[in-house]
Amino acid sequence: MSAINKILVIGAGIAGPAVCYWLKRFGFSPILIEKFPTIRKGGHALDVRGVAIDLVKRMGIYEKICSMRTQVEFGQYVDAQGNILHEEKGERFCFREGEDVEIIRGDLVEILIEAIEGVPCHFNQLIDSIKQSDNDVEVQFKDGRTEHYDLVIGADGLHSTTRRMVFDNDEYQLTNLGKYFSVFSIPNYLNLNHTEVQCEANQKLISLTSDKNPKKAEAAFLFAQNDLNKIRNENEQKQFLCNTFQDFGWETSKILELMSGSDDFYFDSVTQVKMKSWTKGRVALLGDAGYSASPMSGQGNNLAMVGAYILAGELKQAGGNYHRAFNRYNELLHPFVEANQKLGVLANESFLVQDDVSKEVAEERSNKIMEEVKIASNMSLPDYE
Repeated sequence: MSAINKILVIGAGIAGPAVCYWLKRFGFSPILIEKFPTIRKGGHALDVRGVAIDLVKRMGIYEKICSMRTQVEFGQYVDAQGNILHEEKGERFCFREGEDVEIIRGDLVEILIEAIEGVPCHFNQLIDSIKQSDNDVEVQFKDGRTEHYDLVIGADGLHSTTRRMVFDNDEYQLTNLGKYFSVFSIPNYLNLNHTEVQCEANQKLISLTSDKNPKKAEAAFLFAQNDLNKIRNENEQKQFLCNTFQDFGWETSKILELMSGSDDFYFDSVTQVKMKSWTKGRVALLGDAGYSASPMSGQGNNLAMVGAYILAGELKQAGGNYHRAFNRYNELLHPFVEANQKLGVLANESFLVQDDVSKEVAEERSNKIMEEVKIASNMSLPDYE
């Protein structure tokens, strides 16, 4: 079997840069590409916890993550009139404990990109086709170029182009958990100070958070809905939010009014990706592209970082035998993925209550989710060095 060295990694989110780090450290030559013109800034907050803490320490970036962490100190539940129903410390409100760290997605991506200095990283890269042979993978780019690689790793998210190009429809299942969410930034007109406020009732939820930048707040919407795949246009999505939450109460009208001025609007389904195998020939899927546990799990970036370490490590251990490495990647990671997808389902079912969130409901939910988080966020990692 020919030596494996030149590896194309598609997607500069969390999974892509993470696997590039380990591939380079283990002696390979990764090339990272991204379809967007630049790294996407901002985004929602992510938790680094459990076994992922060990990995970021090995990568030498834990202290940097801590220095850029969010600093939400209080969480409040309010009713439709704005009355405070219940308050919690920020760590418990966001299901964290011990060394767990919360960080904005864009900040974590920035740290990971800095950690792979020397790895070629090209933006504005769109792919037309991926064709495999016994000897390599031929990638046709939309600008007309054709390149050949030993392996291709698709780390291009929930709506993965790599998955669609390489895998048959019956080789993966997208499971919509019956909810949609939206996140965007607005001015911090309530003057929140390191605080998250959440209003939840009638199977809908709105939260408003202001953290390190006192001038900005992040608005998040969550609601139950079965299938909105036909609404892909941003204006249609914004209008749907307005229609869905028009009589919700609290600060909803003002938040929706300010939404029109947001430049970072995000809207998507709460979806899991389920596959028996994340590899086919010389192509492997990584992170949400292969095993999204849904945003409700809070584990997407941890799954991506653990998967990146195991995939790169098994390629090193296999000494060029990518068949063996891919088989081990599937075998070792499946139990961890299944535990986190179970957590995603539990969290999904725990939110969007019918009535106001009482102290009893909030505490029972926190206890149940935190117990499952402890199970889902830990696994015994192989040592590849």
